[in-house]
Amino acid sequence: MEELWKFIKVWSSVFIALSYCYFIASRIPKGKIRLISVIPIVYLFIILPWELDTNLLRGPTTLYLVWFGNFNVLLFSFGKGPLSPKDQPVSFSNFLALACLPIKVKQTSKNKNTSSLESPSEISKPPLHFTIKVLVLAILSIACANKENIHPRLLLVCYCGYFYIGLEFTLLAVGVTTAKLLNLKTEPVFNEPYISTSLQDFWGRRWNIMVTNILRVAVYQPVRKWGQLPALISTFVVSGVMHEVIFFYLMGVNPTWEVTSFFVLHGFCVGLENKVKKLVEGRWRLPPLVSRTLTTGFVLLTSFWLFFPPLMKGGFDEKTRREIVACLDYFSMQTTHLVMMPVINKYKSL
Repeated sequence: MEELWKFIKVWSSVFIALSYCYFIASRIPKGKIRLISVIPIVYLFIILPWELDTNLLRGPTTLYLVWFGNFNVLLFSFGKGPLSPKDQPVSFSNFLALACLPIKVKQTSKNKNTSSLESPSEISKPPLHFTIKVLVLAILSIACANKENIHPRLLLVCYCGYFYIGLEFTLLAVGVTTAKLLNLKTEPVFNEPYISTSLQDFWGRRWNIMVTNILRVAVYQPVRKWGQLPALISTFVVSGVMHEVIFFYLMGVNPTWEVTSFFVLHGFCVGLENKVKKLVEGRWRLPPLVSRTLTTGFVLLTSFWLFFPPLMKGGFDEKTRREIVACLDYFSMQTTHLVMMPVINKYKSL
């Protein structure tokens, strides 16, 4: 319960900080002066997650504030990003949501024939689709909880699935709930990345689209004037460093730079993939089944090698499991208390 009150205090501070950005900083001319005015907000977002003790609350808060929030606020200081749309001003409630939460407003196209990503707030997935993922997540949770009885390589596969489905459900729940409350048409955060036909497809259009959109505006486009490859590598380096930062918040251990190496490797591979595509110029293409298998296989193998080992060595899985068990025990006790108290009071009155 104490952790919950800390969580409320943290996000109350976020509300005050973003109110300052909306009502005061927005009236300052964009550029260096506005940047100086929001530096205290950036610092505040960096320190606020440390007020929380559990990974279950500190993890999402770090992602929303240190990554989403700070990047969007910095872009806002230069009149860019979701907080500074060119077509129409943002309402206060939308400003609060777009600043930190995994929300990207769906852009409506004037051309009716132009397709766009479907929104989770508009279109619900088939019940079977979510049921299967829930069942898979439950199975993976049991497997991760009994890791001493599972082969290390198989355990890594379980972590990959658990990480993806858990992250998708968390971001989807926050995004869709916020979109419903604010009546926004939003794009999905994930777009079935396991059917990607290339690394470019995986990172650019399917995996964590919210982060992709932020990095595209904040890093890729400014560096693009020096060439596509430097822009790609810079974007993946920044993504790797931000993942190292989040891991530091979660585990409190010094970075090993394995995660950064993972993203740099993928950046070079995306650049190489683009070169190969230009050379063949559409004259030859792998069958979808083959390209999907190769893409998914490469992502998994490099994740086993570089992405997940730091999490496992840092004890992230064990700490998170203990927190989940503690939460379940607490809510079980509270439920039992609510059910039994009327019976106990009636017994005392006899």
